Amino acid sequence: MFDIGASELLVVGVVALVVIGPKELPGVLRTVGKTIANIRKMAGEFQTQFSDAMREAEMEEARKKVSELGDSVKSALDTDTPPVATAATPPSEGEINAATIAEIAPPLPEPAYAASHEALNAELRAASESSAQAETPAVATAPADESAPPKAAGHAGS
Repeated sequence: MFDIGASELLVVGVVALVVIGPKELPGVLRTVGKTIANIRKMAGEFQTQFSDAMREAEMEEARKKVSELGDSVKSALDTDTPPVATAATPPSEGEINAATIAEIAPPLPEPAYAASHEALNAELRAASESSAQAETPAVATAPADESAPPKAAGHAGS
């Protein structure tokens, strides 16, 4: 705030020492210090009051905006909307059955992708069956005679 250098402060101190005198200088400095502290305290209180007033003004402005928004939402909701139907009385635990559940929550419609999903699964099954048939060799084997003993490997002739 004030641009006072060290040399200027030294000159003020020497002049104060000469004018006031060494005996009364500590009391004067104490009084000046207290006065400066009081001035700072008042400045702080003023800043706090000013900040509070600004905050209250901002809050009032925000309240007005919220009130206007609430009014616009209320007016938008009040325009020809039919009332919501409510159930007469909820059933007790013993009265709940499939019919009651169907009334409360009707079955969901089948999703649009379900039919295409089933068709895709059928195509995949058909493709895997045809690839499995292509991989197996078409060698006709005679049914094994279960009554005959198995032939041992490595013996030629019998």
